Amino acid sequence: MPSPFTPEHQLLRESFRQFVETEIKPHVAEWEANKICDREVFRKMGERGFFGVSFPEEYGGSGMDMWSAVVISEELTKANVGGLAMSLYAHTYLPLPAICALGTEEQKQKYLVPALRGEKIAALGITEPGAGSDVGGITTTAEDKGDHFVVNGSKMFITNGTLADFILLAVRTGEGHNLSLLIFDTDTPGFSATPVHNKLGMHTSDTGQLYFHNCQVPKSALLGQKDMGFYYIMNNFQEERLIAAITGTASAEHALEKAKRYMHERQAFGRPIAKFQVLRHKIAKMAITVEACRSLSYRAVQEFIEQGPAAYRIISMAKAFVCEEAFYVVNEALQIHGGWGYMEDYGIARSLRDIRLMTVGAGTTEIMHEIISKIELDNVKHEKQLLKTRT
Repeated sequence: MPSPFTPEHQLLRESFRQFVETEIKPHVAEWEANKICDREVFRKMGERGFFGVSFPEEYGGSGMDMWSAVVISEELTKANVGGLAMSLYAHTYLPLPAICALGTEEQKQKYLVPALRGEKIAALGITEPGAGSDVGGITTTAEDKGDHFVVNGSKMFITNGTLADFILLAVRTGEGHNLSLLIFDTDTPGFSATPVHNKLGMHTSDTGQLYFHNCQVPKSALLGQKDMGFYYIMNNFQEERLIAAITGTASAEHALEKAKRYMHERQAFGRPIAKFQVLRHKIAKMAITVEACRSLSYRAVQEFIEQGPAAYRIISMAKAFVCEEAFYVVNEALQIHGGWGYMEDYGIARSLRDIRLMTVGAGTTEIMHEIISKIELDNVKHEKQLLKTRT
């Protein structure tokens, strides 16, 4: 496909690349060592308009298309600080698109506008200790008390969970798939959050476990229609999975470039290891994989721009394929680095730790395969029914 990036996108890329070089890269080692998700970065991102690139201008955005979000994702990934990147994405592309699409004007002014400015940090509260990919298994409840809801339950593995000023919260309001979404202020009495420690990777991402004990939430906090939350969540997943595919592609490309440079620098048996055929062929396969990832994820972005959440087939394919293959590429890059790759000094060890989450978060690869298989098999079934009807 022709390059989707316009001169405006390129200007954005240059501007954000400079931001990454001056405001993020110099601090990565410190943040990683101390496992810090720096709240100040949110403020700086919002101050410069980088959160709002694909959001409407009337709410503080730039009014650009989804390719602008791709630019931000690709450049941020080059900082090799997956945890912070995930927290920034979770703030922008998990709760905010739903608020932008479904929120009242009052909700948008109260939450969307300050979030795009970086003045408030947002989180999405779906996963629970007993309900991850199974959204229908959510047990956190919001009991209707007439003029307010009373929320009880807990959430687990919530990105920005202890930093967030508000949470787009999935709650049960009835039987079966009767879920609703509430915009929950974290200063509500009865709410508490504790950090989740001992993660394999994503050390610079804030991850929390959330607790709700008789939290009174006003009816004005309801996003969209009551009992429609399950369907809102399914639609909202598409943007999250799309960003995951873009991020996975950029992570794989970053690791590939590091491996190529290292092969020219590293000497073995009197010559650069770039001279050894077995390693050269590794690079060839890695490069092919990166290009395949880019083609699939870029196609998914274009279909999302044209169709919105209805593009879930190609988005599910991109998420499943890219996140698995990105792990392969980063793992191969570490192998090429040999013993040094296992050390923290070259950054490949961090890349491998961080990329491992990609096949789990935003819907596991297995869930993506189940979605895709249903689409493919249902299409065959539908075609047979049409043929039978015609004959």
